[in-house]
Amino acid sequence: MSFPKYFQDFNNIKYSISTNKAGIPSYINIKDYFHLLRVRDDIFKEDTLYTEYYIQNGERPENVSYKVYGDEQYYWVLLQINDITDYYNQWPLSSSELEKFILKKYGSWSHATETHHYETVETLDDNGNLVIPGGIVVNSDYVHIYPNKPGSGEDVVELSSFPVPVSNVEFEQRNNERKSNIVILKERFITDYVREVYIYSQSLKVQNSEVSISDNFR
Repeated sequence: MSFPKYFQDFNNIKYSISTNKAGIPSYINIKDYFHLLRVRDDIFKEDTLYTEYYIQNGERPENVSYKVYGDEQYYWVLLQINDITDYYNQWPLSSSELEKFILKKYGSWSHATETHHYETVETLDDNGNLVIPGGIVVNSDYVHIYPNKPGSGEDVVELSSFPVPVSNVEFEQRNNERKSNIVILKERFITDYVREVYIYSQSLKVQNSEVSISDNFR
């Protein structure tokens, strides 16, 4: 991944790592990364600022940044506007990475193909009315009984809707697929976005961290 330029304009801080017996702290200089910015909800809902993007197999944030903005350095913008704070768990795995993950998590492919849960199937009556939506997690013995033509009187036939099993593999694949659907800031707004982050970084005061004196007496 590219050098994290997001933090380059933030101040350094003196981070206290210990104190001597006189209570005098020892410091190291680190980048002030204790600021998690998020896009305001009212701005995020503005459709004119964003467009949907589907992450291709094996694409990393810097790959998407280069494809969209012509520069890898804006990968942090993609992570920020999608509220991704944990890249390893919130960014989709490639197909080969996903296979390795599933095998490690479930121990073997036989266990991976076992049932993870049961869920409903979307069901319509004869009039095309939705009886039960699909994808609702239910017990394995769940049964939904409904009339084929509600309110039609004498010739109503009762039908049943049963759940279907979802394997561990399918569950993990779906979860990974959901992560692949993100939004991206439209290219014409990237300069304004970066400038606003820069203005924010310059408004921060230089700070020092402290170590409690009680740390000396443990």
